[in-house]
Amino acid sequence: MGYELHIFRKTNWNDDEEESNISLSEWLKYVESDEELQLTNGYQDVFKNWQDYPGFCEWKKHPQSDIVPWFSFNYGSVTAKYPDDYTIMKMIQIAAALNAKVQGDDEEYYDNSFFDKKQDEINEELKQLSEQKPADKKPWWKF
Repeated sequence: MGYELHIFRKTNWNDDEEESNISLSEWLKYVESDEELQLTNGYQDVFKNWQDYPGFCEWKKHPQSDIVPWFSFNYGSVTAKYPDDYTIMKMIQIAAALNAKVQGDDEEYYDNSFFDKKQDEINEELKQLSEQKPADKKPWWKF
């Protein structure tokens, strides 16, 4: 299965009783309007067989050119598997355009404050590193 983030409009993406009102046509309209996304409506599996998957698209403009994340449409939500920080940012952007939200498999929510918190954590880590006294270093030839 794998860890996924979901763009949706219902209270909790995992609630099967509540319907999300992101329609496939709304998602396709968004994909068409976003020049960074390329609609493929499917993908090649590990055996090189084509799998039809309406609403499946790839993010062709990921900042790291060797990475091509994908977004799949399923049951009124849009999903990405193992997203990196850039893909999470893209998902937050997409959610804003669709008047939706982003939530992970562990029911945590993602918005712009996610990156504020990450920056605070990075700053704290850098502060701790700068406060550490350097260990007495010996030349590599003196063990």
